[in-house]
Amino acid sequence: MKKLAVLLSVLLLADISHAAGFALYEFSARSTAMGGAAMANEAEAASLASNPALITELTGTQAQMGITAVTAHAKTTVAGQSRTLKDDVWLLPNFFITHKLSDDVSVGLGGFSRYGLGGEYKNWQSWPGSQLAYHVKLETFSFTPTIAIKASEELSVAMGLEAMVIGFTQKSTLMPGAMADRTAYKISGSGVSWGGNFSFIYRPQWAEKWALGAMYRTKVKQELNGRINAGMEYGALNIYNADAKGSIALPDSISAGLSFRPTEKWTLEAGIVGTFWSSYDQILIEYKDMENTPTIHNQKDYKDAYRLNLGAEYKFHPNWAARAGYVYDKSPINEKSMDTLVPVDDRHIASLGVGYTNGPWSVDVAYAHIFSKDLSGTTSAQFRNQPVEYSDGRSDMYALTVGYKF
Repeated sequence: MKKLAVLLSVLLLADISHAAGFALYEFSARSTAMGGAAMANEAEAASLASNPALITELTGTQAQMGITAVTAHAKTTVAGQSRTLKDDVWLLPNFFITHKLSDDVSVGLGGFSRYGLGGEYKNWQSWPGSQLAYHVKLETFSFTPTIAIKASEELSVAMGLEAMVIGFTQKSTLMPGAMADRTAYKISGSGVSWGGNFSFIYRPQWAEKWALGAMYRTKVKQELNGRINAGMEYGALNIYNADAKGSIALPDSISAGLSFRPTEKWTLEAGIVGTFWSSYDQILIEYKDMENTPTIHNQKDYKDAYRLNLGAEYKFHPNWAARAGYVYDKSPINEKSMDTLVPVDDRHIASLGVGYTNGPWSVDVAYAHIFSKDLSGTTSAQFRNQPVEYSDGRSDMYALTVGYKF
């Protein structure tokens, strides 16, 4: 049961970090092009994901739909043996709709992914790292009903609920080598959790070219129901064909952005996101129908992480805008508790894009490239402190958003 707890905890905790790891911030093509620096400048329907208070600045009813395609490459070395991820493309859809109820009240509904991870290692059967995991697919989708209020000519505030649907699959093996396929097992599960967010946008009349936006996301407790499917049950490690359940509290985070408009054509913004990973103290895992198996209190030593971004937009034509951005994404991964699921350390992200508007229609496209730092360390004591190295990590993102003003 202890090994089951470790495997589930690695899966669930790993996904919560793209402020390193693989939390997601690609909510619209405009935001992606500007490095996520979209908290305190021009409002769009997709502001429901970055700073919902901005929707008070939208008129009538507005909608956006989009998709981001992600490719990734990385190499992980465990105990001196290296494997790379298989080539794949992952799609992240999103939608947003807002409506102005009155001069001071607006409402909206967004749907987007805040966490996601997917990949499988090549030639995993003979690789020591397959004991940790050789395949993982984690998908989330959040629905965020929101209300925003214009409190004054300078200040707007918003609050929203979040219903997050989560599903995952992870595959590992007990015995790499000739018995790898026979001793492989799959962990799968799903659940729905609830959280909330609070945000504001402040545009001071005494400094009309400046604006400040911020948002706080609450902790979210995940209750997961799933199953272990084992090719071979192994009682010594408590791997059985059986139903399982677990719980984990996702950390709270705070983000802020400061924008400056030196001219009507230029918009500049700098921002920061802080995620409080150190608030994670344990995960509780247990089999549903095996009362004699104790609940596991599994520790995970993640570190608080931050994400810095810079973005710029230049409207070079009444219908066209060019954008660019940069992100430094600090990793929360502990080099003494490394795994095979998130094979990247700190990241640098460069992005660019363009936007076009014509009457009620708008189209935005963006491209971003992720440069990941290498990292060396070990697995946890649970996996015998084996040496691990992440290298050659890189990723590409292609985003498209289409909008319409009714």
